Amino acid sequence: MTRNIRMDVEYDGANYRGWQSQPGEPTLEDAIREAVEKIVNHPVTLYSSGRTDAGVHAEQHVTHFRTDSDVPEYNLLRGVNSITPRDISIYRVMEMPLEWSARHDAVEREYAYRFYNDLVPSVFWRGRSYWVRDRIDVEAMREAARHLIGRHDFDAFRSLHCDAEHAVRTLHLIEFHEDFPLIRMRVVGDAFLRHQVRITAGTLLDVGVGKLRPDEVKTILESRDRGRAGITLPGCGLTLVAVRYTGDERPSGSSSSANDFLQQRASLDRSTRFRAPGYDA
Repeated sequence: MTRNIRMDVEYDGANYRGWQSQPGEPTLEDAIREAVEKIVNHPVTLYSSGRTDAGVHAEQHVTHFRTDSDVPEYNLLRGVNSITPRDISIYRVMEMPLEWSARHDAVEREYAYRFYNDLVPSVFWRGRSYWVRDRIDVEAMREAARHLIGRHDFDAFRSLHCDAEHAVRTLHLIEFHEDFPLIRMRVVGDAFLRHQVRITAGTLLDVGVGKLRPDEVKTILESRDRGRAGITLPGCGLTLVAVRYTGDERPSGSSSSANDFLQQRASLDRSTRFRAPGYDA
């Protein structure tokens, strides 16, 4: 009988060219798919909640695959983790309805972009943040971010190579948390365009260092002109924090001891129980 298996993954993206498989390049999709295939003993296709770029990290990236294997979820969890590199961890495995889709059933996505704001860079945060020497005016960034909240056409904030049919998206939240020298920008929306969060971070940073006035962000948004927005900041500062689905708070499954373990883990959003240094809710 065909099963649809969901896996929630966290990873350090520093050693990968992003999620999507690329010939001759190390990618997260290939590393995870090869591990899964060794456990279920047949080729699989991974369907993803989205694609992350080179160097981007994740606390919760969701993927799924179809299989005729009867390997229990707990054995899949342990088996796949025994094969994947140490910078990848599958922390939740669940059987889902056959029609369930990691991409199309997602109701909300959350990202974080971290700035390291000090006179000198940090050895420990160099792969997890973007270093900014000039003092950042966070209040100005907060003021500018208000213009982006809501449902808008974000043409000015997407890559020229974005293949989405249109640029209309809804941003629910942009907020900033300061824990000197770290500044964390939290962004929550229904879905995101290619490079949208990194371009948003670059544009708001221009406000923070005085290159733009807060009200100019509204003009940039309305212009739909990519050339007027800020640069696309490096992937190292970006983390996919969470992909959320209706019903995640009430997972279903059998009552075996292994599944009890999975149920307990499944009942918690990864973003609420994992905190990297400097990450505050």
